[in-house]
Amino acid sequence: MEVCVDSFESALAAVQGGAQRIELCSSLDQGGLTPSIGLLRLIRQRLPAELIVFVMIRCRGGDFVYDENELNVMKEEIQSFLQSNQRVDGFVFGALHPDGTIDIQSLKTLISHIPKDISLTFHRAFDFIAKWETGIDQLIQLGFHRILTSGQETNAYYGRKCIRQMITHAQNRIIILPGCGINMTNLESILRETGAKEFHASARVRRPSKMIYKNFQKRICLNGQNTDEEDNSIQVTDKEKVKLMMDIYRKVFFK
Repeated sequence: MEVCVDSFESALAAVQGGAQRIELCSSLDQGGLTPSIGLLRLIRQRLPAELIVFVMIRCRGGDFVYDENELNVMKEEIQSFLQSNQRVDGFVFGALHPDGTIDIQSLKTLISHIPKDISLTFHRAFDFIAKWETGIDQLIQLGFHRILTSGQETNAYYGRKCIRQMITHAQNRIIILPGCGINMTNLESILRETGAKEFHASARVRRPSKMIYKNFQKRICLNGQNTDEEDNSIQVTDKEKVKLMMDIYRKVFFK
């Protein structure tokens, strides 16, 4: 189980729930963006050394078509993590052309700055490509180890048949990692019907804001939305959900 997290609270809950790998991001509500080095440093200081950490490299929300400046930002982000003296086990990134093909040259540029012993995951930009069979073969040639995908559907459950086809096409040359909308209700079906050996989930719950004082006199906007009736709650990983999902995984593969 790979748990995607965007806070130390969520990383801690993932570990307490039994997860051995996290995808470290910021802004999961935008699909996951590059996290801070400070967050990685705290995780390395306070969580078990054996925890596997894959770091998201994505400089903004929106589509996956990047210009030269944005690619340079992501190159700088990769170099900053590598120079931080904090262990990074993998990077997660992707880039596309406007026509729905993989931007091979941009990926080569980013990969050239990454040591060979660091794992590479192509993120859910894969669900926006026109021909996934060609995409799998191209990513294998580039040296990627995993592809995170919902099977080009709105969630991995709806895309489970396509994910099965992707795994068959991959023929163990690359790991197909189902993700998006995976929960305790549909996990067993996804694992059994796709044949996937790994999965990706956030296992989140909504935590109420700790604020006691409420400013009811003014209309204050956060993220472009009025907060009159909002409590500024946040979503965080729940260790009990992680435990239950890990139990389902064991049930499928070890019983």
